[in-house]
Amino acid sequence: MPPVESPRRQKIPEIIRPNRIACAFWSLNQEMTPAHKVNFVREIDATAMDRLRQETHNGEGLKPSYTALIVKAATIALKEYPYANRAILGPPFFRRIVQFNNMDITVAIERNVPQAESVVLADTILDTDRKSLVQITRELQHSLTADAEQHPRWKLFFTLLSKMPVFLSRWVIRAPRYLPNEWVKHRGNACFVNSPAKYGIDFVIADMIWPLTVMFGWVKERPIAIDGKVEVRKTMPLSIIFDRRIMAGAPAARFFNRLAEILENADCELR
Repeated sequence: MPPVESPRRQKIPEIIRPNRIACAFWSLNQEMTPAHKVNFVREIDATAMDRLRQETHNGEGLKPSYTALIVKAATIALKEYPYANRAILGPPFFRRIVQFNNMDITVAIERNVPQAESVVLADTILDTDRKSLVQITRELQHSLTADAEQHPRWKLFFTLLSKMPVFLSRWVIRAPRYLPNEWVKHRGNACFVNSPAKYGIDFVIADMIWPLTVMFGWVKERPIAIDGKVEVRKTMPLSIIFDRRIMAGAPAARFFNRLAEILENADCELR
C-alpha cells in the first residue's frame, strides 16, 4: 500500500514594499521612450585598446579603464558629428531640439545603497575633451568610492532620494528634461555611457533617458576573422541606442562606425 502523502502546504508570496529611495528613483523610468529608440550592435577588436592601456600604465603608473576609453572615443566622435550631440527638451507642446556644445559625458556608476539595489548614480565627467585617459579614470574611481561629503553630485542625488517627499523628489529629478540649462548642469550633454561588463555580460540593450547611450560588454578572448583567417583575440561588444527623432539611421551609422574605428585604433587615436 503506497504511503499517504500529506497535503502540500501552500507558500504565500511575500509582499515587498519599495522604500522611499526606490520609489523616487523609479521616476526616471517614466522619462524613457523606447518607442523612439533604435540600437546598433557590433563586436570590435580590443587589441589596440589593451596595447594603449598597457603603455599608459608603463608610462604613468595607472591603467586607463575601458570606460575611460569609451568616454574619450565618444568625445572625439561627438565633436566630429555634432548632430549626435542633441536632445529634445522642453515642456509639453514647447519641446524643441537642443544642440549641445559642451563635452560633459555622463557615466553610470553603481553605488551600494542598502535596500535600494536598483539605484545607479549618473555622474558627469566634465570637459572630457580636455582631460587625459588617466584623469578620466581617476575621476571614475573617485565616483565609485567617495563618500557623500567628498562627492557633491552623490550627496545631492542621495539627498533627493532619501530626504525629500517622494512626490517632490520625483519632480526635481525630472526637471532637467524641461530646462536645457539644468540638463547641462545635471546630465551633461546627449551622451550616456553604461556597461555591465564587470558582471560578465556580453551584449546589453537598455533604453536610457539620454538620447544617445553608448554601451559595451565584457572584453574577453573570442574567435575573430583577421585578414581572412580566424584568430583568437580580445574583443569588445559595442552598442549604441539613439533617438531616431534626432538622428536617422544613416547619420547614426556614420557616428557609430567612427566610434568603433577610434576604439579599434585606440593606440593612435586616443593618445
